[in-house]
Amino acid sequence: MREQLEALLKKQGFKITNQRKAIISAFLNSKKHLLTAAEVHDIVNKDNNTLNFSTVYRNLEILLKTGLIKRVNLDNGVNSYELNIDNHHHHHLICLACGDTETITYCPIEEINKNIQQSSKFTPIDHKLEIYGYCIKCNRNNEKSSEKQSNT
Repeated sequence: MREQLEALLKKQGFKITNQRKAIISAFLNSKKHLLTAAEVHDIVNKDNNTLNFSTVYRNLEILLKTGLIKRVNLDNGVNSYELNIDNHHHHHLICLACGDTETITYCPIEEINKNIQQSSKFTPIDHKLEIYGYCIKCNRNNEKSSEKQSNT
């Protein structure tokens, strides 16, 4: 996978620097789907790299231009980034407690877009859907703390 991403960068005229390799690896090896620039910086520097934040951010912008990653703006006001390797349409489930995200490929908005196109002169070209709630881990923690409170 890494080789494919690097080939795409090269094809678009960008050099394959050690910094870019480290950033691509951060996305490929992360357990999280979405990463902030700060999280990418932390991951990259765990591997004994000494990249400063501005270098990471500048390279994220280059990866955005190439289409290898996408920027996701969540309601928390912090930009997050995700790999855009298969270019499939998806949406996000975001846990309000721990911030973990999950992707879903089901899209209820596709039907809405068809209705919009049929009933108006407007042509939708993009949308996003974010569903906020609690992941199973945080739901369990909430249930445990509720049980403790009811037992006292």
